[in-house]
Amino acid sequence: MIIFILITHISAQCSHPIFCQGDILHTVQTQKIFNDGKTFVDMSMKKTETEILNAWKTIDTKNKEQVTAFVADNFIEAGSDLESIRPSDYKEKPDYVDNIKVQDLKDWSLEINKIWLELCKEFKKGIEDSTSILYVPNPFFVPGGRFREFYYWDTMWVIDGLIISKMFESAIKMQENFVYLINELGYIPNGARIYYKGRTQPPVLAQITYNIYQGLIKDGQEERAKQFIIKSFGAVEKEFQYFYEHRSIRACLIFQNVYCDVMLYHYDSDIYYPRPESYNEDISIGHANIHMYHEITAGAESGWDFSTRWFSDQKSLESIQTSYILSVDLNTFMIINMKRLASFSKVLGLYAKQTFYETLSKNTEEILLDKFYNKETYQWNDYNYREKKFNKNFYASNYFPLNLKSKSDSKLIENLKKMIQQYPGGIPTSFLNTGQQWDLPNSWPPLNQMIIQGLINNDQKELALQLSQNVINNAYCCFQKSITQYGKGYMFEKYDATSVGTSGGGGEYEVQTGFGWTNGVVIWILNTFGQQLVLPTCPQQI
Repeated sequence: MIIFILITHISAQCSHPIFCQGDILHTVQTQKIFNDGKTFVDMSMKKTETEILNAWKTIDTKNKEQVTAFVADNFIEAGSDLESIRPSDYKEKPDYVDNIKVQDLKDWSLEINKIWLELCKEFKKGIEDSTSILYVPNPFFVPGGRFREFYYWDTMWVIDGLIISKMFESAIKMQENFVYLINELGYIPNGARIYYKGRTQPPVLAQITYNIYQGLIKDGQEERAKQFIIKSFGAVEKEFQYFYEHRSIRACLIFQNVYCDVMLYHYDSDIYYPRPESYNEDISIGHANIHMYHEITAGAESGWDFSTRWFSDQKSLESIQTSYILSVDLNTFMIINMKRLASFSKVLGLYAKQTFYETLSKNTEEILLDKFYNKETYQWNDYNYREKKFNKNFYASNYFPLNLKSKSDSKLIENLKKMIQQYPGGIPTSFLNTGQQWDLPNSWPPLNQMIIQGLINNDQKELALQLSQNVINNAYCCFQKSITQYGKGYMFEKYDATSVGTSGGGGEYEVQTGFGWTNGVVIWILNTFGQQLVLPTCPQQI
């Protein structure tokens, strides 16, 4: 029996006539006034929306010089809607640093810690009507580079780093921003810009809330932890309800002899137009096909934009069909969310809800672990319910269910061990090298962290340490290499799995530095294995 209250208001899509749709957006983007399409939609308006639309009528829109001058006259540079602030709870030397055995890694961790000061931002007050920002009440941490606003699932790993650094106030303020967005919109958008409305990202609010709760408990703040759950529970449940109602299909319509009250989950979107921030890329593929635009934005919702995971032909973006794929990672996240909601219900004395979520998580987990498991390749696979087949290729997400299991197939562990030995820079995203950034050779720190945690959960701590060392080796050596090249150490959003000391590449933009989730993952690893990690041996060119 479902015990949800129907969500009556979902704020989907973006109808802004300048930043999301309309002739100005189309002309500025297709004439390539900026190399990066995200630049224009992150600018602020100097004048009112009406004044700008009227001024547009007076110029020759086919004349690139006039269009360029129009943008300069009516807009302020991207990022002008932000200001940097110092986190109130920033610590120059967090306690976890003392647990790191190797002095050079200690020193590196302190350099990473300083990056929090670069990434902490807030939106300027009183400019909501002149920019593409999605207002939130509290400061936040951005990923870095072209990503000037916060992003949903990125923030889970950022908050992990903040919790370990005992920056609880900063972590809670970011979580409160998500609660605010759910209460305003009914869901959490992809990122904090209006053009991200209509698509969310992997649902991690329940895990974020749980991690903060556990951090407060470990810090001896039991009462604060309980009050935090009291304030958060409604929003966490509302997000679960959103996915249950808008991103799911009944399991019994897919598989035989399974519970019919269990839902399985897929990424999707409410968008049927080109992404404003990637306008040219989308129209070059979509060719005004609204279904194609829908599938592209569904791929963006997954966080994996883009990967052969979503391509019917396993090769080209033109064959994308994300919304038909029951993905292993999303279903894992949803089961974790059920477990967290059960835990929160117990804390609050809501025992009927506790039983409901425990039963739902048990039944959903049973289907995922059994029906999606490939006994030939020893991994879980995504299922395309339109084509009625599993994608048997390797993707790092195939191992996310390790976070749910207490015991795993020995051959699965053996395969992972071989992969860790084969790829010195971390687990690759896939084995297919297509030029997409969520494929080979890229290795993404958050994906590695999920696998490391899964190995720990399966009593494979030694193997988890080996993979952790690989991640540290790559991040550390790239940091040292960038000091030599640029005079400053950089953390990157992604790395090359095939070597040590090489950042990642591919996709729609150049590799970015900063970098929020990488910093969080590295801090998490240093805190988890600080006594066992050794100093990386970097390539000689560094």
